[in-house]
Amino acid sequence: MSAPQPVPPLTPQERERAEVRVGWRMMGLAWEFVTQMIAGALLGWGIGTWLGNESLGSLIGTGVGLIVATYSLIRGGMKLNRELDRIASASRGGTKP
Repeated sequence: MSAPQPVPPLTPQERERAEVRVGWRMMGLAWEFVTQMIAGALLGWGIGTWLGNESLGSLIGTGVGLIVATYSLIRGGMKLNRELDRIASASRGGTKP
């Protein structure tokens, strides 16, 4: 494994652009969370209708959608947090991991 390499500091414009990109990705995570919740509820409703119990299917589908959406949100948020740490390090002229 090689030693960390120094990274040249980011200009204020480069840092702002990088932070805006991360902000848009956060917006994408929010959209993904909402769509996964809706998809889980609709799939649960559809399966519940097919099996003859709409309310139970909707409840289970919404629960599964919530679990999947929360997992996805946490995972994506941690990834974006690491990227923000890299941006902050680069703006100070830190090292590349």
